[in-house]
Amino acid sequence: MKKTLLYCCFLCGFFYAKGQSYFGFRDDNYAGIQGVLFNPSSIVDSKYRADVTIFSASATGQNDLYGVNFNDFLKSNYDIDKQASKHIKTNNNGNLNVDILGPSFMLNITPVHSIAVYSRFRSLTNVVNVNGELIDEVNKDIDASNSFMLSGGSPNGVTNSWAEIGVGYGTVLLDRDEHFIKGGITLKYLMSGVNGYISGSDLNVAFTKNNAFPELSEYYSTGTLKTAASYDYANGNNPKFDGRPAGVGADLGFTYEYRTNCHTCIGNRYKFKAAAAITDIGKINYKDLVENTYNLNGRVSQQDIDDAGDIFEFFDDNYTKISSRKGVKANLPTALHTSLDWNIDNKFYLNLSGDFSLVDAQKVNGTAIANSVTFTPRYETRQFSFYVPVTWMEYSGTQIGAGFRAGPLFVGSGTLVSNFLSNNSKGTNVYVGLKLPIYQNYN
Repeated sequence: MKKTLLYCCFLCGFFYAKGQSYFGFRDDNYAGIQGVLFNPSSIVDSKYRADVTIFSASATGQNDLYGVNFNDFLKSNYDIDKQASKHIKTNNNGNLNVDILGPSFMLNITPVHSIAVYSRFRSLTNVVNVNGELIDEVNKDIDASNSFMLSGGSPNGVTNSWAEIGVGYGTVLLDRDEHFIKGGITLKYLMSGVNGYISGSDLNVAFTKNNAFPELSEYYSTGTLKTAASYDYANGNNPKFDGRPAGVGADLGFTYEYRTNCHTCIGNRYKFKAAAAITDIGKINYKDLVENTYNLNGRVSQQDIDDAGDIFEFFDDNYTKISSRKGVKANLPTALHTSLDWNIDNKFYLNLSGDFSLVDAQKVNGTAIANSVTFTPRYETRQFSFYVPVTWMEYSGTQIGAGFRAGPLFVGSGTLVSNFLSNNSKGTNVYVGLKLPIYQNYN
């Protein structure tokens, strides 16, 4: 095996992936069921009598170590380690967020009561506190390596995927003159997928190069490393989506609208809107998780690495391991979502929204989103909307995107503009969806 094996062993596959969704579109008054995912109160007093989503998907990936030129990155021969710009820190981070919505619908039962039912698959991977310099060193070819001594710190990573069926209800709480308040709740039935985590404690790695005989070059390491998964990875089993009942979850949200000079208006005819919600309250039960704790105090040679058949064989042959099976409760990525929406003049809006994790990403097996703040100018009509989200993402910095809704189709990206204009993109996002909208009888 090559030196990249050590890279994988110590650092959990920092960019392993097979984070925030629907930037810009989700705050559209015609977002329908997609808006419910961030605030369940959005379904009541909607622009739709009913909204049926056939399919939608969103994916977001970001990191703060590698910056790429996407025009080159999309080429088949792109080498990220050699061609990407590097932003090395002692605590580099990355995350991946995939969100797929299956057949779903929302319905206004009466002007003040609405319901929603949706099916959804989600996957979130988050890695924090990884020493970028150590990644850079151990990922070099042996011929290009030099002796080093570096602290690996206490890296922490988690991946969690699951399915959920959500049932939402929204109602009008106050409708008095200019002031309008609505609230909503979503209850979720959770099905387990794949859960795994890695957590290092006081990791240190020293490399002594043997120039005459590179295969005898040595690595000396200290610290402990804990790895775990809901499938028996150490015996060669592949990840398998479980699908068993695994718990319940909930979302709770409220929306306030200031309807200046609009006493008789219906259907979101506001001048200013403020909304807040807490989503993903709950945990997923995994009954048979395999956890291995490795004592990494010891020496290995480059030949030991080259001779190992796979990562787990390398660990088992060279370090002391304590194994156990246990049940765990993996938290959902509980988060606070806020939105301020200003109707400037009829069809033009300005929106400021934020997503803030309520889970500590450094917690062992702690599934957490990356924080973000998005400013979106928006043009919105019944049949068409266009938006340009400008987002600060916690790990990848400021990103600029674009998206549109045209009748039943919506397509967009929170990073489209910056991805193709920047030589140093550290994040990407894309989403697409198809729905069957049934509009209210007013505009």
